[in-house]
Amino acid sequence: MSGPACPAAIGIVLAGGAARRMQPPPRQEPLPPTRKEWLVLGGRTCLARVVDAVAAVAGRTLVVAAPLRPLPPLGPAVEVVHDSEPGSGPLAALLDGLRAAGPPAAAPVFVASCDLPLLRPDVVRLLVDRAAATGALWTVPLFAGHPQVLCSVLRPALAAPIAAWLAAGRRDPRGLLAEIGRDAAARVDFVPGAEFAAVDPALESFRDVDTPADLAALERQLTYGDRAGGAYTPPP
Repeated sequence: MSGPACPAAIGIVLAGGAARRMQPPPRQEPLPPTRKEWLVLGGRTCLARVVDAVAAVAGRTLVVAAPLRPLPPLGPAVEVVHDSEPGSGPLAALLDGLRAAGPPAAAPVFVASCDLPLLRPDVVRLLVDRAAATGALWTVPLFAGHPQVLCSVLRPALAAPIAAWLAAGRRDPRGLLAEIGRDAAARVDFVPGAEFAAVDPALESFRDVDTPADLAALERQLTYGDRAGGAYTPPP
């Protein structure tokens, strides 16, 4: 599936979350860093890993981050957009990214959160190519039966429904997905995990880092395990 970038595609990486579950329990010593964009896995930050995977496919890559929050070093071609409403959740950040990307167009927009450090460019490309072929409004992977909204492809036309959803006081991405799916005219394309077998057999691209334990498990896997098969064998 490897191939050239898709110049028409736009990539948006969300890096403005509070990472509350990465905070240490009360009365324990701090475990810095606790911002997901600064977490290091295999010698690279999670943000850099996701940005590189997205930029390998997208013609433009935008990172949406909270104002005044420093980011790890990024390539000169990466555009940084600041949340207009910090703390309002991923949909609000995504809307900021869509608006910064420019006027609505037919180009597919791949969106990912920065806590998917094993995201593979071939997974990004598969989703972008599928969205381009089907013309779906929203192309969403299914992992363990759950829609992976924050690793999906959407059309810029979704900006208006997102804005309306937020204006109604709703912030839940999956709720919006379900609402859009009820409209027969709006096509939502769910991509089952089996579709990714050729490019990501263990579906590692969808493994997120929510807690220090998640990060430690992925670090052990990268150090001792078989990345292709997702297996982990502890040292003797």
